[in-house]
Amino acid sequence: MNVLFVLYHDFTSNSAPHVNSLANALADLGVQSAVCIPENIASFAAMGFTARYQPLLFADVLAGKLKFADGRGPDIVHAWTPREVNRRFLEKAVPPGAKLVIHLEDNEEHITARNLGRKWRDLQQTSIEDLDQAVPLNLSHPIRYRQLMERADAATVIVDRLREQVPVGKPVEEIWCSADEDLFRATPIDYEKRKKLGLPFNTVIVYPGNVHAANAAEVRSLYTAVALLNREGCPVTLVRTGRDFHPYLEGDGQWAKRYVVDLGLLPRVQLPWVLAMADLFVQPGKPGEFNDYRFPSKLPEFLAIGRPVILPASNIGLSMRHREDAYVVPEANAIQIADAVHEIVRDRDLAAKLTIGARRFFDEHLSWKQGARKLLSLYERIRLPMSATPGR
Repeated sequence: MNVLFVLYHDFTSNSAPHVNSLANALADLGVQSAVCIPENIASFAAMGFTARYQPLLFADVLAGKLKFADGRGPDIVHAWTPREVNRRFLEKAVPPGAKLVIHLEDNEEHITARNLGRKWRDLQQTSIEDLDQAVPLNLSHPIRYRQLMERADAATVIVDRLREQVPVGKPVEEIWCSADEDLFRATPIDYEKRKKLGLPFNTVIVYPGNVHAANAAEVRSLYTAVALLNREGCPVTLVRTGRDFHPYLEGDGQWAKRYVVDLGLLPRVQLPWVLAMADLFVQPGKPGEFNDYRFPSKLPEFLAIGRPVILPASNIGLSMRHREDAYVVPEANAIQIADAVHEIVRDRDLAAKLTIGARRFFDEHLSWKQGARKLLSLYERIRLPMSATPGR
């Protein structure tokens, strides 16, 4: 079987490691894969991925440069999100006879509405011509995205709640994300690296991630929690990596940034040593239209490293046991984050229990091999529609 994965951004995107790992795991099952991106093919080498697939550009595919070992084209085209950049490419790139699968990993409707500053129901009542002008390539079109979902032969979702956005009757499979186990493994705290970076002898929280409009308030809550902890006599240093695409702190932000060491955007191969410096991890956020429909890609990496993880009762947090697998709070806002950090820092037995529980949860529930087997099963079902059973 030949599979073409279509990514909405280059290999620096948060989704790229997921596709990379699934394509490699599918190779063990005899599947030939290619992964295409809109631009910046140099990002593949920059990320240091080990690939058992062809990395190429959208333009390469459209120019006929996609070549599988058996000389045929793709049997499956699997698009990672229905955003406009992918939808427009798919109109030209899905060959006759190939099956189309759309992957959902966010509440696309909520993200589009929030970025355009309008309610989703109002956008759906706007003319398609006006929407064509208003919706940028990195968002899903309120009308055309639904048309694409109807056209698809199947869908995959990163969390079960996203089934709500799959048309009734379509085969659908839930595929949790995991972490690259060659990079992210149970690791003791790297005090030498802390010393080389000049970090104070504090509790260290590491947060790797970009800031955008949808999560700016959540990142602000983490920064606020760190400032609160320090003012309350619990010294904490936040080590941050990633890029800022949206403002998230008032004024110059020095009230919080004074406790932050910002390492900027790093190659993915460097993230394990950054995470290894942490005493604990925090995934800020609250239940709602954004978080209930996503699976933060950082969480499997946190769990694989083996540290206490604080997270809200949303998405994967709903499947984790409080004070066993993770420290699950109703809402990971500044106050609840600060209270949780206080307790974990003061209670060594709890910290040790959460450390063991994090890695145990990863081993028992998160695996790219498991995800690849589920994917292959879905692919085979839609290639043989008479034997397929709707997944919803």
